[in-house]
Amino acid sequence: MTKIEDELLREVHVLLHPIRFRIVELLDDEQLHIKEISDMLGEDRRLVSYHLLTLEEHGFLDSRYEISERPKSKGKAMRKYHTTSKVREVLSELKRRI
Repeated sequence: MTKIEDELLREVHVLLHPIRFRIVELLDDEQLHIKEISDMLGEDRRLVSYHLLTLEEHGFLDSRYEISERPKSKGKAMRKYHTTSKVREVLSELKRRI
């Protein structure tokens, strides 16, 4: 295997973990904060946090803080996550090779 193939395999391994891939699917259309993601997946917030961190460390997600306008959390800074172009790049490369 070449270095590029090894790197692609590592990235695919990170991205295609069942929970991480579900997170990426949720974030494909919109930006969400951890509670929304956790609720939508029906998974523990700590587990979701771990997977968000993993995806962000590998460049599949990016995040930024926004001030909440929601009644229960109005005025609080909330971290919202969104996918990066790397998701599509890796999936396209994987499809090309299979």
